[in-house]
Amino acid sequence: MAVAKALVIVMSFLIAVLMGLIIYGFYQKSQNPNYKMFRADDTPIAQTDATPAQPDLRQGFGRVALDLTDAARIVSAQATGDRLVLVIARNGENPDLVVVMDMVSGKVLGRVKTAP
Repeated sequence: MAVAKALVIVMSFLIAVLMGLIIYGFYQKSQNPNYKMFRADDTPIAQTDATPAQPDLRQGFGRVALDLTDAARIVSAQATGDRLVLVIARNGENPDLVVVMDMVSGKVLGRVKTAP
């Protein structure tokens, strides 16, 4: 009976230590996304700047096909950060399509139809 009690105490201690290591690992990972608890090498990981570099918007991104009809027209265009938001009237009269584009790559990120 004493062996079983000792085994339960030792296992409880191991569970507490392992839970502490997991919590420590989560904390370290939240502070440094490159953190690894069991790293294979001892080389330090270079810290990156927290502010992303501003893209050079002077370079063109080539041709972008929006697949619109000849009657369609762009009602408004608004640049927000590195995104371009286009409001398009597909029938030429009523705006019914919103297109969001990445201005750096020219890739269409999403389309929202406001009418069927």
